[in-house]
Amino acid sequence: MYPLRYHESRKRGSADFPLEYHDLDHTHPRYQMPWHWHSECEMIHVRTGSFMLTVDETSIALSPGDIAFIGPEHLHGGIPKDCTYECIVFDMRMLLQCNDACRALVRKVLHAETAVPFLSPAGSPAASSVLPLFSALREKSPGYELTTIGCLFRFLGLCYESPAPPSAPLPLSGSQRLLQLRQVFEMMETDYASPLTLDALARAAHMSPKYFCRFFKETTHRTPIDYLNFYRIEMACNEISSTEKTLTEIALDSGFTNLNYFIRQFRKYKEETPGAYLKRMRPKV
Repeated sequence: MYPLRYHESRKRGSADFPLEYHDLDHTHPRYQMPWHWHSECEMIHVRTGSFMLTVDETSIALSPGDIAFIGPEHLHGGIPKDCTYECIVFDMRMLLQCNDACRALVRKVLHAETAVPFLSPAGSPAASSVLPLFSALREKSPGYELTTIGCLFRFLGLCYESPAPPSAPLPLSGSQRLLQLRQVFEMMETDYASPLTLDALARAAHMSPKYFCRFFKETTHRTPIDYLNFYRIEMACNEISSTEKTLTEIALDSGFTNLNYFIRQFRKYKEETPGAYLKRMRPKV
């Protein structure tokens, strides 16, 4: 499952193979991708449907077969629509355990001296080069680690053949507005169970409420309160799938003081009642 922390800093995989694989469809508790960032790279492959991905302030609709690459520390989130997708989160430093010639080329990518394309369209050489990687991780056949490493090297090699255009997303550190937005997400993460107001969120971003609402919606495609409720429902889903708490307890823990409102919001974001979701996640209940 996707971790719920916006700034993900936990260990990925093992020391020898620092990579995590996620396969998601509408039944997955983390189907919709909350805004987050981490020190590792992430690669997303859309299998069916569409996925609206936003990285920093760049949005793009991903179609089946498309591959998106997200570098370290970039703020990103996504909205799937009738979608199945898979992604890997990995530490690119794992590729430094090679000969000196390859190590020097990987370092150039790590230091942003060689750009990696934000989008590799379906059917392109770069997208085709990593499809076996996702298949290997999905099936975990013997030797899948070798296939994974080989595909990553092939993908980076193609980046040297066809460098990313200048319009690729800029480093997050170059945008003060996005750094301000991080503070808002951190407040939601820490205080989502509290009665947060629009004014409090705007103050965390050091913006006026009017400007903050416009900027937040431009970036996330949601209003601040809509996103806060979405995140609360994500937290509620996590509680349902990982605890034995009652729905009333979960509603209160997630920041809802009214059970009926919690049920309405749950149906809005999950297209089913929390009771139906609970039975699906806890079949013995």
